[in-house]
Amino acid sequence: MALARFVVGIDLGTTNSALAYVDTGVGEEEDVRPTQFFIPQVLQPGSVEDRPLLPSYLYLPGPNELPAGSLRLPWDANRDFAVGEFARQQGGVVPTRVVSSAKSWLCHSGIDRKAAVLPWKSPDNARRVSPLEAATLYLKHLAEAWNHKIAKDRPENRLEHQDIILTVPASFDAVARELTVEAARAAGFENVTLLEEPQAAFYA
Repeated sequence: MALARFVVGIDLGTTNSALAYVDTGVGEEEDVRPTQFFIPQVLQPGSVEDRPLLPSYLYLPGPNELPAGSLRLPWDANRDFAVGEFARQQGGVVPTRVVSSAKSWLCHSGIDRKAAVLPWKSPDNARRVSPLEAATLYLKHLAEAWNHKIAKDRPENRLEHQDIILTVPASFDAVARELTVEAARAAGFENVTLLEEPQAAFYA
């Protein structure tokens, strides 16, 4: 199997997520440093901008709540949910439709972490996802954004095919770690290494 061109670090955070990478394809004479990836996301209905952080929020609008196309992204004109800054803002307006702290729910042993229980206090007829699905959607957004901006028409540069370092809290138990890997696999990632956050900070 060919070596991946990029080594990618992902902080799948409780409040914000971020991605940085090293391009191993640059010449040896160049000073290779990690580069932060600026993430396209909906900021307000119909407006997409790049931001250094992806707020770890998922907004699931109700029927006819937003005009058609409000949550469109450059790679998905029919997107009917939002991940990121708009989800964070709109969640403050309609808190029963926003998923937050999905990583905390992922390590909550008192619930079925694969059951559609989020948003926690949403009405009975509301859309719901599991903590696992929420984590998967955050990772998928990062993958789609990367593939749109960096991979473009080069399949070998798609995020799914790179070497991924994914941070997890030291407090995560074995189940939460396995679910994190499962979310990464569901997002399409092939080569994933988990790294505890204190160890990542030490390396940095």
